[in-house]
Amino acid sequence: MDELPFEVFEHTADVGLQVYGRTLPELFIHAAEGMESLMVPLEQVEPRIRREVEVEGDDLVSLLIAWLSRLIFLFDTEFLLFRQFEIEDFSETQLKMKARASGEPYDEQRHELSSAIKAVTWHQAEVVSTANGYRARIIFDI
Repeated sequence: MDELPFEVFEHTADVGLQVYGRTLPELFIHAAEGMESLMVPLEQVEPRIRREVEVEGDDLVSLLIAWLSRLIFLFDTEFLLFRQFEIEDFSETQLKMKARASGEPYDEQRHELSSAIKAVTWHQAEVVSTANGYRARIIFDI
C-alpha cells in the first residue's frame, strides 16, 4: 500500500480521519490507531492491558462506528488508551467483529493528552471499496 494508513483533517469544531486498508480488518485497525493518535502519541502507550471487544452493525459504517465508540467508552469509563489492535474474527456478511485492544490506563505524568474524543459522528461517515482495498471517512466530536 502506497498510502498512509490514515490522514487527519479538520472539520469545523470537530476532527476527522481518512483511513485506508487493504482489507476491512486492516481498515478497522488503522481507524482505531488513527483515533487513538488524536488523543495521545501512540509511542507513549505501552501494551500492558488487553481488552476483548465485540461489536455488531447494520452495515459497514455502523460496524466501524460501533468499534470506535466502544474504544471511546473504554477510555471514558476505565481511562484506557490503546496502541495495538488485533481483529480475531470479522464477518462482513453478519456484520460482526471480535477484536483485542492492548494499551494502558491514562497517566498524566507520561501521556500528553491532546484532546478527548466525545463521540464518533455519523456526519459524512463512509466505508468504500477502492482499487487498493478500502477507504473510510470518520468525523469525531471533540
